[in-house]
Amino acid sequence: MRIALCALLMSLASAAYAVDGFNLPGSDYSNFNADSALVCRQTCAGDSRCKAYSWVKPGYQGSSGRCWLKTRVPPLVKDSCCDSGSAQNILATQLRPENNTNRPGRDINHFDLSSYQACQDSCAHEASCTAWSWVRPGPGGRIGQCWLKSAAPNPVADACCVSGVKLRPRSVRID
Repeated sequence: MRIALCALLMSLASAAYAVDGFNLPGSDYSNFNADSALVCRQTCAGDSRCKAYSWVKPGYQGSSGRCWLKTRVPPLVKDSCCDSGSAQNILATQLRPENNTNRPGRDINHFDLSSYQACQDSCAHEASCTAWSWVRPGPGGRIGQCWLKSAAPNPVADACCVSGVKLRPRSVRID
């Protein structure tokens, strides 16, 4: 049993899949408050510089969760604080809309749309779009607004919006 557990942990460490209860310490280039591991993981997916991420659970580095984006994939370290993973293991089909989340800034276009699904589709079909935020309709019957983004801005908890990112190819060293 112990040998099987060790083998499992070794395979997880080498594959660097998202693993709850493990940290990837070091190689940080950005950090921000994040309500969930999903939002952290998706921010990494939308940033071509990101090779890995660690989401620190609420209570460890303050009252909210904290996302740390990495320039490389450090070795996994057992630590109940975190949920960590490698960008290479994030598939486009795994990306989900982020309810009650805004990604303010980096706007390239905005227009009226009636649903977040239509906004997500607009981003998918726009080559320069990396992320999107759909602002819910306001009082008086105003239609919702879709904001397309040139990069994946850091997420902000906000009941006004549904947001998401588009998987970006990883940057590769050429030297």
